[in-house]
Amino acid sequence: MKKAKSKAGLTLIELIVTVGMLSLLMLMALPKIDMSSYKLITISKNLRDDIRYIRYIAMTEGDILRIFFQRNRYLILEGSKIIKEVRLDSNFSLYQNFKDNMIFFSYNGAPSTSGGTINVVKNDGKYTEITVVPGTGRVLFKNQINSGYKMK
Repeated sequence: MKKAKSKAGLTLIELIVTVGMLSLLMLMALPKIDMSSYKLITISKNLRDDIRYIRYIAMTEGDILRIFFQRNRYLILEGSKIIKEVRLDSNFSLYQNFKDNMIFFSYNGAPSTSGGTINVVKNDGKYTEITVVPGTGRVLFKNQINSGYKMK
């Protein structure tokens, strides 16, 4: 007596249809990526890194580099020479509370004036905050987006 062959496997068409349906379900389940929030974090991290860089140069080489803040850009200066200029997109702004809109560091890493904060703000009120600690010059950035910034 012959045994009947079992059809335990899937055909190629069944496999393709199943994978396609699972892919569609996964795409619907994934949250939408907000690129402007990603950009807000990226701008903030770059600014934080630039502040840390000018502090590092002051401590290791003794050169005084400054960051001059404006609403839509910031400049890294050595004397009156512009070393780097960073322009923000039109829907981002910088708000800070440093004296003369500027920060630089002494040879021991302390900020030129007391510390302060810089807020990178998106037009919809979302913002990130970078803090320069008075006395030590430590640069802090929480990798989080806050809501409800009051435009000044």
